Amino acid sequence: MDSVELPTDFEVTYERLAKAGRLGWRRREFLLRAFALGGLTARSLSASETRQVSDATRNADFFVRNHFAAPKLNDETWTLDVLGLVSKPVKLSYPDLVLMPSVRQAVTLECAGNPPGGTLVGTSVWSGVPLAALLKQAGVRQGATTVVLHGADSGDGDGMPPGTHFARAIPIEKAMEPSTLLAYEMNGDPLPAAHGFPVRALVPGWYGMDSVKWLTRIEVLDRPFAGYFQQERYVSVRGNGERQPITRMLVSSKMVRPSEGEEIRSGTYRVEGLAWAGERKIAKVQVRVSGSGDWQPATLRISPIAMVWTAWSYDWHIPRSGQYTLDVRATDEHGNIQPDARDPGRKDPYQLNTPHRVSVNVRF
Repeated sequence: MDSVELPTDFEVTYERLAKAGRLGWRRREFLLRAFALGGLTARSLSASETRQVSDATRNADFFVRNHFAAPKLNDETWTLDVLGLVSKPVKLSYPDLVLMPSVRQAVTLECAGNPPGGTLVGTSVWSGVPLAALLKQAGVRQGATTVVLHGADSGDGDGMPPGTHFARAIPIEKAMEPSTLLAYEMNGDPLPAAHGFPVRALVPGWYGMDSVKWLTRIEVLDRPFAGYFQQERYVSVRGNGERQPITRMLVSSKMVRPSEGEEIRSGTYRVEGLAWAGERKIAKVQVRVSGSGDWQPATLRISPIAMVWTAWSYDWHIPRSGQYTLDVRATDEHGNIQPDARDPGRKDPYQLNTPHRVSVNVRF
């Protein structure tokens, strides 16, 4: 075995993880095992995804939203259980998961409570194993409808039972989609602790709470999940008492330039921003300048793809100095458009996708 030439992909993956100080097993054992199992084969980014990568968010700048303190997990002792309504329950170690055939994809995540123009949205290139691969290995039994993703983080407060763990459920159909991952890399590096190390779920096109961090258990059920964060949080609540679970991201957009209160000293200014629509593609972006009343078309920098935000720009020719407001709105491929005002019937703090407004002062 000493003379075996090991594939370059195995070397690269090992070195990447070892550099981050996240490998407790020995190099030789890792590489020989990888060679034997034939793992670490990552799907390359598509041409469209590659073009989107230039707009990816640096790990250090990616938003962090937790309900509890981040748990301290060790990749040498961490395990993932797949159980419930399955024929063969599965328990995987971190090396087991990393050695499985992997996928690399760009995905935009947004917090369900992100305000218009807010910072609780970001795009990264994620690498991991399709959740469907583990569910197939476990053998999902007939009648399964729900997959529960259990995180290691826990706590109490706000009326929740003591010791409540964060957990969210997704339909079996969403769990089996090829893009739904168990992610262990973010922008080419092992997941930072704040983003779910060693492994998190990645549920593209749905709000970020479903991409459960610090994943330790996957449970298959034949009924709706009755967890606290499924029934008491992340629910659309109307004044008449109607309640609906929040899942898919709505179409939204933001300006990244200019910023609120910025002073502009020229008669021409390029407004720039980002737009996203979850599982759907962006169809168009429009900008409105105070006083004009009309929505003007912005230019999309590249052809939009689903799951990933799209950069846009608008060349603003300013007629005179003064105070102005700028609004931006987006429309998705199915004609859904950001509403001018929040639905007055909604009584919850989620899905806040009205147009982003910025006020500026022009002097020239």
